[in-house]
Amino acid sequence: MSKKPLSKKFRDVLFSVLSFILALFLFLNSLCILISVFVFNKNVWLDQMNASNYYSDKTDEIKNKLVNLGNASGLPAEFFDRVVDSIQVSNDTENYLDAYFNGSNDLIDTTAFKQTFYTQLDEYVKEKNAKIDDSNVDYLVKNAEHIYARSLEIPLFYRLFAYFQALKGWLPVVIAVISALSLAIVLILLFGNKWKHRAFKYYYYACAGAFLSLIASSIYMTAVGGLRKIVLESRALYNVAVTCGTSVTVALWVICGFFFITAFVMFFIYRTMFFKSLSSD
Repeated sequence: MSKKPLSKKFRDVLFSVLSFILALFLFLNSLCILISVFVFNKNVWLDQMNASNYYSDKTDEIKNKLVNLGNASGLPAEFFDRVVDSIQVSNDTENYLDAYFNGSNDLIDTTAFKQTFYTQLDEYVKEKNAKIDDSNVDYLVKNAEHIYARSLEIPLFYRLFAYFQALKGWLPVVIAVISALSLAIVLILLFGNKWKHRAFKYYYYACAGAFLSLIASSIYMTAVGGLRKIVLESRALYNVAVTCGTSVTVALWVICGFFFITAFVMFFIYRTMFFKSLSSD
């Protein structure tokens, strides 16, 4: 049996390396797309909050904190049911996320909350015929406003703002560059092989490599339960994190399935074309 010429051996090694790089690009692009969808998409954040009953849970958390504040002023727990509700929490959270994702790192807008608080306090004073010192009212509202704003803030959002905006701007460019390089490798493999079935063999290698890399990540995410082990002070935020972690895990498995099917199709095409080339010789 004749040995392969050195040029053919070099070509095989080169194309094998290119298929490995293509597998790496497919893996990285999949992760970048997942990050783009689940981290830098405001609508996905809102969907995860709705799916995890975030607004209702967050409203209960805020009320509990305000009740503790109101106990010192003699306000009953029922009073705060009229001060904050899930609709208001939903609107202020959405405005907060709108500003953040649009490049503004402003604090939570508490204008509506303060107005509601003052209005309900005036009605309560009239109903109970009570007298409250104006300085105590301002102190109470100021502290309630602080509790409300702190409760709606997402942890680390303020500190990570610059990095968040920079990565958000660069990520589409990274995805585009990786996609272009991947396409270039696909074309090199296609037109660099005289026998086209060899190109599909390398496509099969690349898709199989991407599948193996992603399935390792999927198994790990499934084993650790997504983000169930994350430690957060807010139960509402914890539920959002768990819901998001579950969604990411499911998305990883879907992408794994896609690359598994693609690898199988590439292998099937390769084998079909390979046997056709043998029968034509």
